[in-house]
Formats: sequence, C-alpha cells, structure tokens
Amino acid sequence: MQRDWPGNVRELRNAADRMVLGILDDGGAASLDTSTQSLKERVEQFERAVIGETLEQCGGAVAVAADRMQLGKATLYEKIKRYGIVVKGDSSER
Repeated sequence: MQRDWPGNVRELRNAADRMVLGILDDGGAASLDTSTQSLKERVEQFERAVIGETLEQCGGAVAVAADRMQLGKATLYEKIKRYGIVVKGDSSER
C-alpha cells in the first residue's frame, strides 16, 4: 500500500502471491529468497495462514470454510490437525 503501483490488478495479484511465497524483494523485482525455508515450508506456512483466516471469517464453521476453499471436510480436518490450528467454536477434539 505504500508503493506506487503502475501495473494492472492481475500484475498486483501475481506480485502479492510472489511476496507471500517469499520470492519478491522490497524493490518489486523478483529475486531468490535468501531464507533457509524450503518451498514446501513456505507453501505450508501460506496454507496454514489461509486456512486460519478462512476459519476465522466463517466463525469456526469447518463445513462452510471447506466449501469456501473448495476442499472436502475430511481434507480440511486433516490439515487443521497437521498444522495444529485451533478452531473457534468447534467442540470436538479433532
């Protein structure tokens, strides 16, 4: 938001995706990330954040969140367990 954006919305979305994955530097040019995280670790971090944010937006309703993310409920429950995500309002211990 602090940077002047001369491109179109598609370019902005692509730049945001690259930034989230850690492959965009502050100057806006694509570069290799110097961190020690692997691509798998970065993707897992991104997936954990998206799942957590979606669950929060859905008030903890796993079925609604799964539908919104176009995932099966069983798959979402497996990812919730794998990432140790606490689901607000979920009385079961999955």
